[in-house]
Order: sequence, then C-alpha cells, then structure tokens
Amino acid sequence: MLWVIRCLALAHFAWGLPLVFIAIYFGVAMLRAMPDLSSGAVWTDLPGILLLVSVYTLPFGGLGLWMIVLGRWAWMVRPRLRLALLITHGVLLLPGTLSVVAGVSAMRAAERSTASGGGILSPVAAFPVLLGVPIVVLPFAPSRQRWPWFLRCGEPKRDHG
Repeated sequence: MLWVIRCLALAHFAWGLPLVFIAIYFGVAMLRAMPDLSSGAVWTDLPGILLLVSVYTLPFGGLGLWMIVLGRWAWMVRPRLRLALLITHGVLLLPGTLSVVAGVSAMRAAERSTASGGGILSPVAAFPVLLGVPIVVLPFAPSRQRWPWFLRCGEPKRDHG
C-alpha cells in the first residue's frame, strides 16, 4: 500500500511549489519596484530593498523548498521520513495553531457580517483553518509503537515470534 505515501508526497509537492512561486513573485515584485522607491540614485535604497526581499521571501521560499524535500523523501520512502515530518510539524505547531485560531475568529466575524446582510467573502474565512489543521494534527499523532501501517514504511521488519 504505497499509494498513501505517494499521496503524502504529492501533498507536500502541492504545498511546496506554490510557496516557492509566492516567494519568487514577492522577490521579483520588490526588486522591480526598487527604482520607484528611490529618492536619489537608483542604488541608494538597495540595502533596504534587499532587507524587505529577504524578510518576505525567505520564509516562504525556505518552507516551500523544505516541503519539496519532504515530498521527495516521501516519494523515495526514506527511513527518516517520519522523524523529519514530526520535527517539521512540531516546529510549525505554533503558527498552525495561530492560523486555526485566526480562522475561527474570522469565521465568527463572517457569521456576524452575514447576519447583518453582508458576508460576500464569508467562505474565505475558512482558509486559515484549512491551512492550519493539517499542520496541527500530525504532532498529536499516536506514539511510535501505534503508528499506522502506512507511516511505518521505513522501519525494519520486527520478528514477533
């Protein structure tokens, strides 16, 4: 039943590629706007622009590249995949939790807006919840001995006899 691991790999590719493209988009957009932000010579604001580019693009690009690496490891069924997934999702637990809390808060605000006659963008309020829940779920998965069969793919076979 390798299909579950393949789906996990494809999901990580599907999250990683847009993150890398978002980082590239932000970087190119800021560098293209550099001449318009300059008060004198074009290169005078280069340090500030490079700081902005790095602040906005490195988190998206780094996380996107790491997601692609995890996807490749899942596709190749590496033995340390589960450990890498747990560490990654453990580090992302706080941002994922904040995303879920913000999404629930936005859904409540959207509900109030809909009740008063507005709420055209109410379904958009669910996006932070949809992004945060997969990040938050994995660190609370069962202990090592009780992992589902499809996540034990890299472990050596145990002799129960």
